[in-house]
Amino acid sequence: MPVSEVHHVAMTVSDLDRAADFYEKALGYRRTLRTDVGGPGIEESLGLPEGTTGKVQYLQGPTRIGQLELIEWNGTKKRTATAGHLELGTFLLSFQVPAEEMDEVHERLARLGADCLGPPRRQLLENYGYITAFAARDPDGNLLEFVSLPGRAEILAFRGREG
Repeated sequence: MPVSEVHHVAMTVSDLDRAADFYEKALGYRRTLRTDVGGPGIEESLGLPEGTTGKVQYLQGPTRIGQLELIEWNGTKKRTATAGHLELGTFLLSFQVPAEEMDEVHERLARLGADCLGPPRRQLLENYGYITAFAARDPDGNLLEFVSLPGRAEILAFRGREG
C-alpha cells in the first residue's frame, strides 16, 4: 500500500516570526498551530540532542495537505549547505501557481524582498510540455520554485505530437 501525499515539510528558520510573516504574505497561506516543542519524546523521535527546544508555526494552504512547518530551534543557527545543487538533502520547495497568477506572485515576492533569481520563464520539458517557472530565495536563503504546469490534456496532446 502506498504512503499518502506529503503531509508537511518542516524547515529550520533563524527567526520564526519573520519567516511566518514572509510565507504568509508570499504564499497566501494561513497560520494555524503555533506551539513550543521539546522534551525527551521529541528528542528521541527526531534524534535531537538532549535539552533541544524550539518554537513551531504551521502554515496551511488551500488544503490540509502540504503544510509548511517552520521551526526556530534554540541555539545558534548556521547554514552548512554550501555546495548548492550538489549538497545532499532538500534542494528546493516547489509551489504550483496558476498560469494567470504567475506574474503577480513574482511581483509579490519581489516586493517582500525575496531574492528572485529571474522572471518567470516558459521552458520546454521533454516528454511533458511547456511549463512556466521562476525561483526565489526566502529570508534564510532557502530556494523556492514557483511553477505553472500544463493540464493532463495538454501533456497528452504534446506527447502525441512527439510520438
